[in-house]
Amino acid sequence: MPLPRTLQVLSNRLRNAFHESTLFLTQTEKAMGVSPTVDFKIMTSVYLGDLATRASIDFLADQVAGQGFYTTFNEKYQEKSDGKTAKEIVDEFCDRIGLDEVLQESSRYLVGWGNVFWWVGNSQRLDFLKTVPLEIIKENGIKFDEQGNLDRIELDWRREPAKIDGSEIIHLPYNVMTASPLGVGILQSLCTPLSIGGGEVREPFYQIKGKIHSGMADTIYTFGGPNELYSLPGVTKEKLQEFISLYRNAPRRGQRIFINPASGSKAEVTPIVAEGFRGTEFYVQTLEDEFVLGLQTPLAKLVTKTGFTEASANAALEIAERRVSAIQRFLKRGVERFLFDRVITAAGLDPAQAQVRLNWGMPEQLDYEKLTGLLAQLVQLARDRPDVISVEELRKILRDIAKLPLEEAPEVPSQVLKVEKQLEEKNREQK
Repeated sequence: MPLPRTLQVLSNRLRNAFHESTLFLTQTEKAMGVSPTVDFKIMTSVYLGDLATRASIDFLADQVAGQGFYTTFNEKYQEKSDGKTAKEIVDEFCDRIGLDEVLQESSRYLVGWGNVFWWVGNSQRLDFLKTVPLEIIKENGIKFDEQGNLDRIELDWRREPAKIDGSEIIHLPYNVMTASPLGVGILQSLCTPLSIGGGEVREPFYQIKGKIHSGMADTIYTFGGPNELYSLPGVTKEKLQEFISLYRNAPRRGQRIFINPASGSKAEVTPIVAEGFRGTEFYVQTLEDEFVLGLQTPLAKLVTKTGFTEASANAALEIAERRVSAIQRFLKRGVERFLFDRVITAAGLDPAQAQVRLNWGMPEQLDYEKLTGLLAQLVQLARDRPDVISVEELRKILRDIAKLPLEEAPEVPSQVLKVEKQLEEKNREQK
């Protein structure tokens, strides 16, 4: 049942408002610019400095785009531009700009940072395509105009350009969760502090983990070397100070503590061993588990921990595959909509009819043994039941799949009959 006119108008308004998240920006934000809750520079430093974070982001990104891609199109749409089909035009564009490398780099930004900015020079002609490094964008340097469209991006580096006009940028935000038009990636959660009430704020997880690692290193440095207590009875204070100065200059870790006990005591060197902190293993493990959970991939656990069964490992990887599939769909649609369609339109062709699509992975390779057996059946079927498959259809199969140089029209001598004769001879030899 169609909605009443009033509800229909309200529905359209809400749909348009939620479609353009930048409409939620305040006038101040439009004028001053927006930035993520955590600066892109901090996210990049965590990605570069934390081994588990980088490994997890790289793992998911490689799963998204590492397998490569190929393109397909609507073969019924044969209109050409300069003698090239829409697919050929798109393939040349992909090769010229190095789309394979761009997609691998973009997938890392989408997984880790939640955003990717493509600098294309001209949004209609797509003169080139470069990924803008997020860490060089100024704080509040992403600016929008009064209509909520991207106006420009201001860059924080000692090179040109200092800013890029919004008309030259394609922005793909993944997982937009707030009024900001920016997406949210894995690094955002790891780098965001948490208010826990009473004016107290919990530090970001990357800082907590970093302090634990630093504390572990300090413990090893302090107690890993030989800590010793030197008991030297009968030695004067002046002489004792000479011993202390001598040992302090020794190039070895650990502390040497000198005392001057009562005269008549036994001279000895006593090792000092630190007592382990009870219960700390549980707290450290809990924090590690939370951190790994924030990475949204089981890679860290599967690589560093033992005890995983094949079933549990496969179940964990299936969870990661769902996230990979979601990012693949998002990136695929962005490429087709903002790149492929524009390239086809600029060539004077119709992208809606061409339907050039990006497909992840590599196309299946032709199995010639299976093809040989199949052709024998097809030839027999074309001879006995031309109402099921005609000679013209069989010739098309041989052209498209077997790549045989057959003409469109069934000219004489027929290549189909030649292939049929060869297959019949082969069958006779096998019998």
